[in-house]
Amino acid sequence: MTTVTVNTTTNEVAVTTPGPAGPSGAAAVMARGQASKMDAGTIDITTQGVYVSTGLTATLDASTASGMALGTTDAFGLKNTSGSTKLFRFYGSIDAADGNNNTFGVKLAKNGTAIDQTECRAFTGSGNQEAKLVTSWMIEMENEDEVSLLIANHSGTTDIAFKRGRIVASEVFA
Repeated sequence: MTTVTVNTTTNEVAVTTPGPAGPSGAAAVMARGQASKMDAGTIDITTQGVYVSTGLTATLDASTASGMALGTTDAFGLKNTSGSTKLFRFYGSIDAADGNNNTFGVKLAKNGTAIDQTECRAFTGSGNQEAKLVTSWMIEMENEDEVSLLIANHSGTTDIAFKRGRIVASEVFA
């Protein structure tokens, strides 16, 4: 809403039109975080089609983190340490292999519970080609909540060869 203010002493008129809704000023710091693992690892699979933690430890990008830390329950996740409940957009990806013609799946999990709507599946090709798994979702997190990546082998019970992966969270303003 535009506001018009008239100073009757100086006969000056000030017209103020506020900018878009959202944060402003020094107190308006968006919470955000990202973590990655860019070297190989092994993900233990014991049951076909069951989503499990990667069991791997990502590295937090501390230079860009604000109000988020590496997960403590799952070290391939991000924890809200902002002190308040916030809505985040999460992006996660894993590149992995396990022989030829296998189907893998990835999901995001909040506090260890899989979010089924985030499932994405990918197929490994011949010659042990890597599957490229990507997922994204908006998730409301209370302070100290964690979001992590889960993975499944839908083709068998052999372990998955992790190649690289990342998880990114950006606060979303209403």
